[in-house]
Amino acid sequence: MMTDPDSVFRSGSVRVDGRRLKEIRHALGWTQQVAANKSGYTDRLIRKLERGGPVATDTLKDILDTYRESQPQGSQPRLPQSDQLVVRYSNPQVEGLTRSWFKRAFNKRDLSVIDDLMHERVLLYAEGSTLRGRAPIRQRISAIHMAFNPLELTVENVLVDGNSAVAYWSVRKKHVAEFLGIPATHRWVSLKGSSLAVFRDRQIVEARDHWDVQHLVEQLTG
Repeated sequence: MMTDPDSVFRSGSVRVDGRRLKEIRHALGWTQQVAANKSGYTDRLIRKLERGGPVATDTLKDILDTYRESQPQGSQPRLPQSDQLVVRYSNPQVEGLTRSWFKRAFNKRDLSVIDDLMHERVLLYAEGSTLRGRAPIRQRISAIHMAFNPLELTVENVLVDGNSAVAYWSVRKKHVAEFLGIPATHRWVSLKGSSLAVFRDRQIVEARDHWDVQHLVEQLTG
């Protein structure tokens, strides 16, 4: 039952209460190596769990099942279920991170937000293509900065569901350099769109942007 090294990045990865997991292991009298041997995982994974993860939900369940099977019959207190050890963000935190992304990335033109709020293996689906990692996203946003200045983006609403958020936004910006193959027109354009962001450990691991490219082209060329 060796764990897939990429499993912590898949959907279903969670932060966990590492302190409680460590207390359970100590109560069994096990070292981290013993816990690893009995569960079929590595001692590195046990250390990661006790630091809070993130780990795949199935991995957390496997470890707890191993501990539960080894607990002397009739022992109290009973071990918690895996969902009781998941550390979840509150809605205000997710909304705050989402609003911070738009404010820094576009209104403040601060590219350091990419390293701060995006996972190194982030996936972005936008304009019919898939961008993987921070570097192509940095290039994309830099191109927007270069092509439109000033740029005023307003987040109109944020809907949060667990660690995911959808932001509805509008933007007004001036076209000052080539974009989508269209030379600078020095026109002001306005757009509306929405963006999905999935957070884990306070960073975006997946994002999707939805806006009308054709509407932008029509404003620039019409």
